[in-house]
Amino acid sequence: MRIFIGTAIARQLADSIKKGAEEQLKRTHWREAPMEQWHVTSLFVGDRESSLMPRIEEQVRTIAARTPPIVLQNGRLVTMPKDAPTMLWVRFMPSTELTRLHLALAAAIGAAPSTYRPYWPHITLARSRYKQVMPVDGDVLVKVFRLDQLTLFRSVPGPDGTNHSPISTWDLSGTDPAGHGTEA
Repeated sequence: MRIFIGTAIARQLADSIKKGAEEQLKRTHWREAPMEQWHVTSLFVGDRESSLMPRIEEQVRTIAARTPPIVLQNGRLVTMPKDAPTMLWVRFMPSTELTRLHLALAAAIGAAPSTYRPYWPHITLARSRYKQVMPVDGDVLVKVFRLDQLTLFRSVPGPDGTNHSPISTWDLSGTDPAGHGTEA
């Protein structure tokens, strides 16, 4: 199974983002991701045997129980990567707390952490139909976004894009330093 850990975007916020990015998204070079798939990734895990899922779920549950909600700020409409843009993001300012969560999840699950420093939290809105597009450095579309849950998603690539299906979700409670909280 190809999996990742992230936080889904509520419909009301997704509608607001879509409205703010509408001018950019209507350009023909973008293949927009379905709004229901929009999320902020805490850790891309990759392919794992389904037999490992109970252990992975337990690790994520434990970390979620000891992690308080995380506030992301100033989500700006940008293209990435900077040198040869092919994706349209809402990119938030780096967050020490999210980076700490990202590294804790990677260590607990045995996944490679992102090589990018700082770790840029973002929502991927669209991918280019072509190799490269003109850079965008747009307005702030989301002033504050609160990560208050972690979801373990299964990611299934397909001809029309990738489908993300939630497996389990836990609240970021920060109430149990030992990680003995209850599943959401």
